[in-house]
Amino acid sequence: MKRFPSARLTLLALAATCLPPAVMADTPAEPTTEPVAASAPAATDETARLPTITVRTGLFRQSADELVHPVDIVTGDELESRRRGTLGEVLEHRPGIANGSFGPGAGRPIIRGQGGPRVQVLDNGISTMDASSISPDHAVAVDPLNADRVEIIKGPATLIYGGAASAGVVNVIDDRLPDTVTPGFRLKGDGSYGDNGHETNTAFRARYGVGPLQFGGNYARRDANDFEIPGDATRVAADGGKPAPDAAGHRNVLENSALSSESYSGGLTWVGRHGSLGGVISRFETDYGIPGSAHAHDPEAEAEPATEAEHGDEGVRIQLEQTRVDLRGMLHDPLPGFERLETRIGLNDYRHQEVEPDGGIGTTFDVQEHEGRVELAHLPVAGWAGVVGLQVSDRAFEAVGDEAFVPPVDTRGVGLFWVEGRDVGAHRLELGARVDRIRHQPQDGGNPNRDFTPVSLSAGVNLLLAEHLHLRLNAQRAQRAPAAEALYAFGPHLATRAFERGNHNLDPETANNLDVSLALDQGRWTWDAGVFYNRINDYIFLREVDLGLNADGSGAPTSDRVADRVNDAGILDPDGELLLLDMAQRNAEFYGAELSSRFRVIDQGPLRLSLRGFADTVRGKLQGDGSQNLPRITPKRFGMTADARYQRLSGSLGYTRVFAQDRLAPLETHTPGHDLLSADLHYRLHVGLAGSATVYLQGRNLLDETQRLATSFLKDVAPQPGRSLFVGLRFDFQPPSPG
Repeated sequence: MKRFPSARLTLLALAATCLPPAVMADTPAEPTTEPVAASAPAATDETARLPTITVRTGLFRQSADELVHPVDIVTGDELESRRRGTLGEVLEHRPGIANGSFGPGAGRPIIRGQGGPRVQVLDNGISTMDASSISPDHAVAVDPLNADRVEIIKGPATLIYGGAASAGVVNVIDDRLPDTVTPGFRLKGDGSYGDNGHETNTAFRARYGVGPLQFGGNYARRDANDFEIPGDATRVAADGGKPAPDAAGHRNVLENSALSSESYSGGLTWVGRHGSLGGVISRFETDYGIPGSAHAHDPEAEAEPATEAEHGDEGVRIQLEQTRVDLRGMLHDPLPGFERLETRIGLNDYRHQEVEPDGGIGTTFDVQEHEGRVELAHLPVAGWAGVVGLQVSDRAFEAVGDEAFVPPVDTRGVGLFWVEGRDVGAHRLELGARVDRIRHQPQDGGNPNRDFTPVSLSAGVNLLLAEHLHLRLNAQRAQRAPAAEALYAFGPHLATRAFERGNHNLDPETANNLDVSLALDQGRWTWDAGVFYNRINDYIFLREVDLGLNADGSGAPTSDRVADRVNDAGILDPDGELLLLDMAQRNAEFYGAELSSRFRVIDQGPLRLSLRGFADTVRGKLQGDGSQNLPRITPKRFGMTADARYQRLSGSLGYTRVFAQDRLAPLETHTPGHDLLSADLHYRLHVGLAGSATVYLQGRNLLDETQRLATSFLKDVAPQPGRSLFVGLRFDFQPPSPG
């Protein structure tokens, strides 16, 4: 794999701009108290007035009253009760968010019906630098067990991260690179056991602050055997798309769903009077199975039922490992007229191998990537305060093996962005712009280089109609350069059971996004209701073909009004296991609505009771003659949760209805609806100067319903796990500092 010393020098030079000058004293910065967003209240608030949360993702630190863009936050008790599993599972209960599940080991967030490269996943403001956007069977290289909070930006606010994040941004935030020093030693931990699959989750976090130095270390691990499911794993489309058991289905067990993951990190941050500088090195490893993958690799498997012993040995597994270094530097008042200079740098070494049922390595994906961001915030000029920033990235991607359907590609990008905001009376206005230069350079010699210059613009306003009643309007025009796999793919993509052919001549996508919301963010009853419309010109998608040719274009053309199928060598075969798909472009539109609400039934006295609810809907379809639905779109959903607390005891009971998805794309199968019932019970054992401990019980899918996710490629062979019960202990220990 090729390395890029010039890229490293560039990023290190950017880091040097944030090195504290010699005049910095060793006096640590004073601790600050942050307000928090009303969009993500903890499930057990102590008062009728919501605590304020500051949104950290983005260029401005803003409270709920100041927010212009649609932002959602998962933190506190809500995150604590959900952060096991994949990132998609953690967030799938939020309005507008779904889980693009590829089994229990891989699940990437889908925002407003869009996923893959259109959703940017960040680790503390820097890309995860993995291969998860290339294929849904690739896990996100970030461990939710280490998260302190997750912030989701939907719609126009994604501009500062580039047009590639046209659907949204998910930023997983922890405290490994803090702004302040917390004196003394602190240890936090969480351990749980689940009966389904004998799942265990363990997470520890240690912090020690002394003088201007903050030391930190994290460790987390998750293990599980094959998960139990209600009924059969595999179904076939029959009787108008209704589910029916497959003869090869293995009842009550989702074969090849066992998993193991481990992450650990260590870091050091120096905090001075005028700034800070810190670094952390982290390691993430996971080994997980792809349910149903034995059938994808063996076309005869569906015709011959397998014995129980044979099932245990079949299926592809993925072994993923990532080592990354993150650096962060900050200067306060760096230059006259400027109040802050901040740099973030990520250096990444990523590899994952797809292990075939016989133990051989089928495909190896290797990603060497470096990314850096510099942001310079200026003081108000004529009422306008803003940030100008530079982002650079250097990515070398290589795939070797049977599923190497994308050639080695080097991708370099440089982006310049600018955002300004000002208050106009009680209202707030924000404007932004970004321009990128992206270059794809294939290394196989048979594909052309492609260069793109995406330009993005955004405008938003927060109108205060009454106290804490906000009308937010946002508009954006964002361009997204085609990803390397869309340009250069050619070969069998067994995970999606397709033979994919890229298109060298693809143009950039242009997303025209309008977002309108009305929110009441304080008081006994709070709510947020919004609608969105996103028209994407030159939308890039995979479409079936009916030409009667082999994948390389050879043969005699024929048309039988049936989508062409091929074998893994690309030879036309009506009974082939792979659908022949071409990358194409056509205008598309996504539109929908989201609603969330909370009412405090009892907000005074020892007993507290509140009700929460949400609902969302999204529609995605191609425009023009022969308009058709897009595949794997999130169905309509609504949910309600009751939260209660009495002294040290707290609990919640939640119900979610996921409706059937019958707005189908060509060749897509019907997805039945399902009901989900969950419950949580917590008891705080001890509260004192040294910390606290909480024992908890949790139940998921208590109705033991079969859940087939419309957003999943594997919905017909891999439903979600059945009823799961967890017991766990969480603690936070911080002994008093001497003196």
